[in-house]
Amino acid sequence: PHGDSFLLELLHFAGWRVQVRTGSPTRIRATRGAVRLDVTGATLPEAAGTVFARAMRSGRSGDQADGE
Repeated sequence: PHGDSFLLELLHFAGWRVQVRTGSPTRIRATRGAVRLDVTGATLPEAAGTVFARAMRSGRSGDQADGE
């Protein structure tokens, strides 16, 4: 699914639905259950690192976490 980024592969296998839009800036949207993350970054690795860190901090409480 996301062979360009190991971190995005991990999110996919952890049950996250990941959408990537490359360009300037790169945008990644990830959802799992009621949790939604929306991250932008200058590069794919930067955005992937940020969305991965936020996903790992997100609880299963159903909170929504948006940010750039």
